[in-house]
Amino acid sequence: MPAPLGLRDSFTEEGFWWLAGKEADPIAGTLTFSPTDGATLSLLGFVRDSASPFRSFVDNDDERATIYGTTKKGKPVTLLRPINKSRQINMPGIPNETWTSSLCVVGIHLEDDDKDQVFSRSYLRFESIEQWLQSKPFTTTVDQDSRVLTVSGNPSREEHFASHQDFELTSVGSLFSSNEPATHFTIDVFSQLALIPQAPQSLNWHMSRAMRIQGLASLCMGHYLPLHSLELRGPVDDLGNGFKKPRDVHVYAQLTHPEAGHRPAHEPPLISGPELIAINPGAVQLWFDQYELFDPAIALFFTISSQRQMFTNVRLLLAIQALEVFHRRTSDSSLMPESDFAKFAKALTDAIPPSANTAMKERLKASYQFVNEPSLGQRLRSIAGDLASALGTPPPAFHKGYLRKLVDTRNYYTHFSATLKDKALDGAGMHWASRRVVLLLTFLFLQRLGIAAKSIVPLLERHREFSQLWATAENPRF
Repeated sequence: MPAPLGLRDSFTEEGFWWLAGKEADPIAGTLTFSPTDGATLSLLGFVRDSASPFRSFVDNDDERATIYGTTKKGKPVTLLRPINKSRQINMPGIPNETWTSSLCVVGIHLEDDDKDQVFSRSYLRFESIEQWLQSKPFTTTVDQDSRVLTVSGNPSREEHFASHQDFELTSVGSLFSSNEPATHFTIDVFSQLALIPQAPQSLNWHMSRAMRIQGLASLCMGHYLPLHSLELRGPVDDLGNGFKKPRDVHVYAQLTHPEAGHRPAHEPPLISGPELIAINPGAVQLWFDQYELFDPAIALFFTISSQRQMFTNVRLLLAIQALEVFHRRTSDSSLMPESDFAKFAKALTDAIPPSANTAMKERLKASYQFVNEPSLGQRLRSIAGDLASALGTPPPAFHKGYLRKLVDTRNYYTHFSATLKDKALDGAGMHWASRRVVLLLTFLFLQRLGIAAKSIVPLLERHREFSQLWATAENPRF
């Protein structure tokens, strides 16, 4: 059996489509999916009456339709939160319309992706998962006498990986084969992580947790790992003669960072999955417990580490913003107690000279709102000081002069002050500064997973890029 299509594959399916309550009046159409554009449904007809869009516009009613369908191969399909892109009647009076959706579910008809708690487990696969799990799907043996090379595919048995209070996480392998004209015969061995809740859960529940697990693996690998597939096991179908089988459900979603990935194959993970669990068996629980706390920093972190086409100065500004957000949300960094600050802020406001015009008064009052927060320079010195205490020695690359350079560069590209132009980093310096901030954030995230600072340094040293960025503030040479 060939491997099922994943999130990075494109496909086209013909079938019949309808809205809830209109199963008796299906419309013929073609569904096309691509990783960058999501799902596009082209219909030869209207799935709802021609007055519906006008009525929704006049009544200011955000009508959230769900489109159902069945392909010619008999597969049920659900398009969640589709958007009507075009409706027209071509000569000689043939109606047609186009819908797009960022989320397509094949294998089941869902009424609600949050309320339908019907999925007993899910399987996720992301780039470099075998490397992160330290699994070897293929083994080779060579018989020198007969000059025969034997390659064996060995899908791993399901094994416990980690525990969370709401679910179990296991690793499992699958083997697929196909006969293709180009290769004649192909064997694929895939590793997956299985997410097993205590009771069946909704599609949103599985998707949100799969994305967090993908994020954890990306952090440990040192770069963003695009999700390759997400499969679910749905309600159990009775096949007759005493045979029962849960439905295979496949999720196809528009990729957030389609250009990410494709890092050098020889680049080892900062810390593999088994190493992470060996150091701290509760690392997965810690990651989920703190996720909401530093979610904004994580979003920025993966944006700067996955997007390839971005101006160098913009990437550095976002990297520094991510570092500031992380520090703000994970430390009590107020410059003075909040109980004292209210009185202090009032004194500042009262001290504004009466001669100040309205615009100046508004500017000063607005600036006082955040005056109790540390500046970027104070945050950087605080982070470097905490690392120095944990390591017993200052972090080599993050000395006082380099931290000042980061502040000057951020300020220049925020205000474009002529006095800061010569103090800011150049293009190459900004590129490596962005990577160095990514390194620093990775270090801080790993600490939050219960890994001691002194245990993280050896992990950095085995990473070709991070080892040089940690050792010196100079631009590395590869």
